[in-house]
Amino acid sequence: MKEQLLALLAANSGLPFHAIIADAHLERDLGLDSLDTVNLVIDMEDRFHITIPDEDYLQLQTVKQFCDYLQFKVAAEA
Repeated sequence: MKEQLLALLAANSGLPFHAIIADAHLERDLGLDSLDTVNLVIDMEDRFHITIPDEDYLQLQTVKQFCDYLQFKVAAEA
């Protein structure tokens, strides 16, 4: 699951897969703006068949936070 998230982040940021680290901040380190983040969330919802409310993803700022949240949501909706 983490690898799939990293692939989505790489596609949305234009950075190489191996350059994305857990502590990376989506805006500051990966250069994602608000539209990029919305696109990432839509991609995550489609890929993992989950729903991510706006109030949830707006609190997520790092790769690790997104990964932890994704694992929680997938388990909760299984």
